[in-house]
Amino acid sequence: MYLPKLRELTEALRSLFSAPYTTKFPKVPYTAPKEYRGFPKYDEEHCIGCGTCAQVCPTDAIEIIDDKENRRRTLRINYASCSQCGQCEEKCITEKGIKLSDKYSILVSDLKAPEVFESVEKEMALCEICGEVIACRDHLQWIKERLGAKAYANPNFLLEFQKEFTEVAPSNPKDRIRREDLIKEVCPKCRHKIVVRDEF
Repeated sequence: MYLPKLRELTEALRSLFSAPYTTKFPKVPYTAPKEYRGFPKYDEEHCIGCGTCAQVCPTDAIEIIDDKENRRRTLRINYASCSQCGQCEEKCITEKGIKLSDKYSILVSDLKAPEVFESVEKEMALCEICGEVIACRDHLQWIKERLGAKAYANPNFLLEFQKEFTEVAPSNPKDRIRREDLIKEVCPKCRHKIVVRDEF
């Protein structure tokens, strides 16, 4: 009966004469350990703009903003909604496009402040027939490199390779499909329509 009370008294005295366990944050900045899972940060060189991170984000903290007029895709992280779960880093197809940093806290009075957001911008490839998004240029390049010589079987990858040597002006969407559209940068739906029309 007295033993638990003696243990409690011993612990109270030990705590009274020992250093505090808590940190002095925010008065003194706290450096998180290397393994700490903080806010995600994009690596512009390795991010290909595929949007996998946005698809797996459980809190919808990552949004994809497509600007078809300027052919730009923006991937934007809202740190105010981020739960620092690490799904985006784990599921990144390049394994380097997005990494968790040791930054874990944001101190702002306005949730629309620039430091609440992290973004990366990529150039998009649009279908030359219907104008829909095919993928980002970096994404097509990444797939082409992984496929090697097999990539030349697809006209989209062939055109990507051609752009490395010569400037190819993009055409505007058209109202009807023609046979010459086979050798154009088009989405899978339009390519299917072209093949079916050519065959039959």
